[in-house]
Amino acid sequence: MRKRAATCLRNFSLSASLACSLAGCVTYAYPIVEPPPPYAVLPVDESMSCSGIAASFRYAARRAARLEYWLAAGPLAGYGYERYPLDAPKQLIDERRRLDALADLQRYKGCTVMEPGPAVVEERLKLEGSVRPPPPVPPMPPPVVLNSKG
Repeated sequence: MRKRAATCLRNFSLSASLACSLAGCVTYAYPIVEPPPPYAVLPVDESMSCSGIAASFRYAARRAARLEYWLAAGPLAGYGYERYPLDAPKQLIDERRRLDALADLQRYKGCTVMEPGPAVVEERLKLEGSVRPPPPVPPMPPPVVLNSKG
């Protein structure tokens, strides 16, 4: 019985020393990231004409450009500050997915296809051009001194 207890004690101490020696080792488990499911095109989207799809596409590009601009500019006055950094990236991803789905719908229906990337860049340039700082105020002319005798 003593021999069995000694063997168990030796195995336990061996496994404990092995665990202690590996205590400083770190392994990283990377979660498997699956691509999100494709954006669900609504039946109303499928029934639109080519011009309707193009208008919806431009609207989604404008929203994506605004979200990108707002993320770059920082929090906005009057918009929930605490939730904005958490919600805006998700909304931007949804807008990008909608743009991709509308571009695919344009291809499927045989419409003129607008590409999402250039459309968002164009809308963002329009947005940044409209938010220019005010022009500098010209300097005041020197005061006029009237010399009167009298």
